Amino acid sequence: MDWLTFVSKVVDSLAWPVAGVLLGLIFRKKLLHLIPLLRKVKAGPLEAEFEIATKHVLESTVDLAPKQSTPEIPQTGAKPSVEDPAAKWLTARSEPTATIIEGWSTLDGELHKLGRQTGLVVDPLESQQKVYNSILSSDVLPVRTRQLIQSLRQLRNQVAHANVIPTPESAQDYLLSVERVVELIRNYRKNLPGYTADVR
Repeated sequence: MDWLTFVSKVVDSLAWPVAGVLLGLIFRKKLLHLIPLLRKVKAGPLEAEFEIATKHVLESTVDLAPKQSTPEIPQTGAKPSVEDPAAKWLTARSEPTATIIEGWSTLDGELHKLGRQTGLVVDPLESQQKVYNSILSSDVLPVRTRQLIQSLRQLRNQVAHANVIPTPESAQDYLLSVERVVELIRNYRKNLPGYTADVR
């Protein structure tokens, strides 16, 4: 084998790998965006759909939520106290199912307060379902806020009925969405008559 044949064979065998590396470098931002989705699709189609749904709800809250700083999500470290806001984010990483169910209970509590303040709920021990139906069937909240509440409840129900196992990322998205919607409802309540310390 002469020198030119050798160089020709080397170039021939390296053409596709070099082309792949070049394409990877050119489209690296798009590929980096797709890699987490591929990891989640491997977990199952329902988990991937749930992840996409939580991201969609989170994006929907951005337009409506008042401008506030997004809490920093801790990556590692010692477990903080319950009062520490970072505790919720760490719990979302280690116990995503519990985080989603607890997040919904926070939103449900705010709906209960709104119902009592507006007179839609008279009994403080009223069932969660009745409070939810009363508020969403009334015009107390704007339509888009009610749609967000419905979406968050559907996502919570999927997790509560074990139809899907949430990823830590989807639990964090859900938690942030809940915080934004609770803030929306709280700000709305402040502008209604009857906003006092006992219904805060």
